[in-house]
Amino acid sequence: MKKSLALSSLLLCLAGNALADYITLDESETYGDTRWGAIPYAFSTETLGTAVGAAAYIGGIGQPQSSLVGAAFTTSNDSWLMAGALNNFRFDNMERWFFDIYAQGSHFTDQRFYDSTHRLTSSTSGSNDSSPDDFVSGTSNDLHVEISARYVLPIGAGKDHPLTVFKTRRGMLYTAPTGGSAWNPLASGKTLLGGKYFYRYRDLQKIDDEDLIKANTNGLELWLDYNNTDFLPNASYGSRQKLTITRDFGWGDSANSWTNLELDLSKYLDLGTSDWFRQQVLALNFWTSHTPTWKVDKETGFVDHRPPPGFGSELGGFDRMRAYPQGRFHDKSAVYYTAEMRLMPRINGLDSLPLLKYLEIDWWQVVAFVEAGRVSRKYDADLYFKDLKWDAGLSFRIMAFRVPLRLDWAISDEDYSIWAMYKQPFAR
Repeated sequence: MKKSLALSSLLLCLAGNALADYITLDESETYGDTRWGAIPYAFSTETLGTAVGAAAYIGGIGQPQSSLVGAAFTTSNDSWLMAGALNNFRFDNMERWFFDIYAQGSHFTDQRFYDSTHRLTSSTSGSNDSSPDDFVSGTSNDLHVEISARYVLPIGAGKDHPLTVFKTRRGMLYTAPTGGSAWNPLASGKTLLGGKYFYRYRDLQKIDDEDLIKANTNGLELWLDYNNTDFLPNASYGSRQKLTITRDFGWGDSANSWTNLELDLSKYLDLGTSDWFRQQVLALNFWTSHTPTWKVDKETGFVDHRPPPGFGSELGGFDRMRAYPQGRFHDKSAVYYTAEMRLMPRINGLDSLPLLKYLEIDWWQVVAFVEAGRVSRKYDADLYFKDLKWDAGLSFRIMAFRVPLRLDWAISDEDYSIWAMYKQPFAR
């Protein structure tokens, strides 16, 4: 059995509410104050070796709701990554519009692609029946740029206040919730229209092979997001629905054109408190994806008009099917289910430890979760229940600098993985 441990470049963007229309403040903080933090970190993985890095943020600079974040690391096998973002920027006289810019560059000396541009059999690399050892690996370079814009519709909780300022006491919301008591976009919750231009260059120089694999893509992503939860950073009741369409038009150096559709549904059930826990929440999520442009040549098995690794109907990684490596499964269609039992003890204790006090830890959670999902060459009834992959896991989470951070451990019949990430799984 192999062990994998992964740390996202954005794990420590502690004040960053990327793709958000809100900011979270402690009761002692004032809207408009400048907030900042920095922290070093280290981790080890099978493909990276030992890594050391640092992350920093500054919030409320220039504009009360905006933030600058950055992270970087280098490893013992000569890999490196640098990332930075400007979040929640607004222009004058455009109070309903929020803008973000994100850029990431990296070089990995042992990158893996669990995917194939040919689908000759049902066990081809990336498909649902594929072998966990069926991947290509080598040296990879990656450049990723995103420019996003979001518009808060003048309905529901966004009618009078496009920007929500959450105030928390010991990490728990004590100002008015944004929604959750009733399902009605006109009266409850916030509805957003979003758009994003993305560009990503990725290559892979296979070990002992002069051929260079390229997975370039660029295009537009559009979405409609109805957030009807009480407090999206750590929801205890309500729901969220998000519909996304992504299109690569084949511009520039794109590998090919493609279109993908996604539906993401979340539901939160407040189970109240107990003598031991100040919060008990059952969180449920359903996600499905389909690439209507995906075409397979019946004679050669070559797939055209398909998303590259990292896009489209993909499972495996820090958000969906966490026991599996990033991008373990990739096909024309996908479905995913998960349930999390989130328990927040009444006793904190972490906020008083000398080494952790600096992180301003408001609470910690223990979470048990189970996941199921699969990818398929067809979008039909079988996709929803036949030959599902399963995993289960435990998670330890904290709220530091008003942002949830998590360390997830998951196991399946193939492997187990440990993932470190920021924000709750369904709130990103």
